[in-house]
Amino acid sequence: MPEPEAIRGLSASPGRASGPLFTVEEEPQPWSPDVEAATSEAVAAVAERVARQLEDLAGDRRDRAPDAAAILEAQALMARDPALQAAVDESLAAGRGAPAAIAEATESYATRLEQTEDAYLAARAADVREVGRLLLAGLTGRPPSRLAGLAEPSVVLARELTPADTLAAEPGSIVAFVTESGGTTSHVAIVARELGIPAVVGAAGALAAARRAAATGALVDGTAGTVSWLGPEELLKEDSGAGRELVALDLDAAPVPIMANAGSVAAVRAAADLRLQGVGLFRTEFLFLSRPDPPGEEEQAETYEVACALMAPYPVVVRTLDAGSDKRLPYLPVAGEPNPALGRRGVRLWLANEGLRDPQVRALARTAAGHENLWVMVPMVGASEEMREVRDLFEDAGRRRGRTPPLGMMVELPATAVALDRFGGLIDFVSIGTNDLVQYALGADRELEWPPYLSEFNPGALRLIAEAVRSAHRVDVKVGVCGELAGRPEGAVFLVGLGVDSLSLGAASAGPVVRALSRTGVEGCREAARAALEAGSAEEALALLS
Repeated sequence: MPEPEAIRGLSASPGRASGPLFTVEEEPQPWSPDVEAATSEAVAAVAERVARQLEDLAGDRRDRAPDAAAILEAQALMARDPALQAAVDESLAAGRGAPAAIAEATESYATRLEQTEDAYLAARAADVREVGRLLLAGLTGRPPSRLAGLAEPSVVLARELTPADTLAAEPGSIVAFVTESGGTTSHVAIVARELGIPAVVGAAGALAAARRAAATGALVDGTAGTVSWLGPEELLKEDSGAGRELVALDLDAAPVPIMANAGSVAAVRAAADLRLQGVGLFRTEFLFLSRPDPPGEEEQAETYEVACALMAPYPVVVRTLDAGSDKRLPYLPVAGEPNPALGRRGVRLWLANEGLRDPQVRALARTAAGHENLWVMVPMVGASEEMREVRDLFEDAGRRRGRTPPLGMMVELPATAVALDRFGGLIDFVSIGTNDLVQYALGADRELEWPPYLSEFNPGALRLIAEAVRSAHRVDVKVGVCGELAGRPEGAVFLVGLGVDSLSLGAASAGPVVRALSRTGVEGCREAARAALEAGSAEEALALLS
């Protein structure tokens, strides 16, 4: 076969895997006369069927991938949107066939969303287009997932993939993803990270390169963001079939505790199976999103208790509800804020809504009474007055239950990062959320793709993170990091060099991070961090840390 041609893209989910290729080819489908002549009633029936399929799939996969399940449920709502059906009806009345009417209606709807000033709504345009694809598939009787023919564990290669594609596949049938489009915050990246599957996105030209190489398989390095093509012989050498690199983690080699970010009880169980040293971020949004009303005290307490029991004796840091901005709750009225990212979100929204706040406080206090490894963390804190109000709530509940859990906060705002010494007596620990901290420091929406100089490795961003660590240590407060930077080997080296006390990351990132830290050593991390803080550019800092 021709000399293999390596392709470089973006690292969407770390890890290394090889296997036979399953290629999703995008070929125009001819429409039968029956499909062209489909009526408004037929399209409405298909839309209802698609909505139910999406809801069923979300329910089946929620434990494994709660964020992706929420995307599917949002798409189900779109499929039932009367405005979309009305637009289809208008096109049908104008004499267009059903496929053209669906395509026209969904594209018009998506374009209108993209033109709004609401960043959340604009980001939903891709979901509307996906609903259009699903409607067309439903009209023709094709399965909603383009991976329906996947028969063995494989590397999936496509121009783009959707949650309906990826979650419909049987667990274990996908060993890696490669897509030509998308960024590190795209749907396929979210799914891959939640499932712990290596993924490379934004690999332009990958489909054509695989054809040129006559590839039958691929080796995907999700950490480096590269794809190498394999022929039959090379594929056999890569362990006679598909497989994901399984790393026996030597956590004793890491100079700080390596903890997990988790968004479900299933993710906590996976972290415990890997023997990670706690859960540094247990997101509670999965309990609140995609439902008609908020969860009660009983449901929440049961979830927190199971998570703590699974991870004992290591800590489980439960973050109070972090909603608002792009995480909207269907049972709360929309505030109509001009800029939701700077509006009522995180602790601001939580404190202002007793129906969200009080049951969660009671459930956490109840759990803390029976599980000493429960810690509580508050998101998006901007002022000490907010933490004073939160502490009063938990201390009051703790007096009734007999124990107040350790109470901390996330550092996501620049004003907080440089003034943590003003929170002395109010917090027992902090965790730096580098994603939002860098977004607000650079004024660069993290949902968009930016060049390296607007990344975490920007010199100003690195110095801000360093100041946050110094500021916390001045008042003897432990500092963890739970943002994406902790899950990158270069970022982990920098953070340990600053003196952080723990790292919390996606389970799939643990192997590369532990290996990088054990190779570098504490003193090597310190030297690398000092050099990075003196670097003149993000590229230089990243090169030094690499």
